[in-house]
Amino acid sequence: MRKLRASILVAVMVAAAAAQTATEMDSEPVNRVAKKLHCSCGCNQDMACVMPPGCPMCKENKAKIFKMQQSGMNDAQILDTYVKEKGSDVLIIPPGIGGIIAPYIALALGLVLVGWTIRRYMKPRGEMATAGGPGLDAAMLARIEKETNNLD
Repeated sequence: MRKLRASILVAVMVAAAAAQTATEMDSEPVNRVAKKLHCSCGCNQDMACVMPPGCPMCKENKAKIFKMQQSGMNDAQILDTYVKEKGSDVLIIPPGIGGIIAPYIALALGLVLVGWTIRRYMKPRGEMATAGGPGLDAAMLARIEKETNNLD
């Protein structure tokens, strides 16, 4: 009976300790580093994700980041450690100024192209506007008009 109570007490203390470090694992310093790392579970998010039940991969890596920070490592050293262990694909590289502006430049160029195309097709063409079509002259148009009047 005494061993059972001791086991229950140890289990409660372990659960309390885990709950206490859970808030430390979601602290700003841990999330600051976790936001720069890809999650390896396949969700294509960063490791600072807050999925409802919690991603086990993110929890494990946040605990590892927390331990590294407690041992005195700075953010760059932690990121270097992850790169050595998992390769350079683990890092999330934020887009530079070109990555932010590029979609707007593409949109502007597309709108200019659409406007140019519309204006080009809305303009009357020289020969078609004056003679009624390609290869038709004024004499041919007069003859067509005369023959259509004779049909009635």
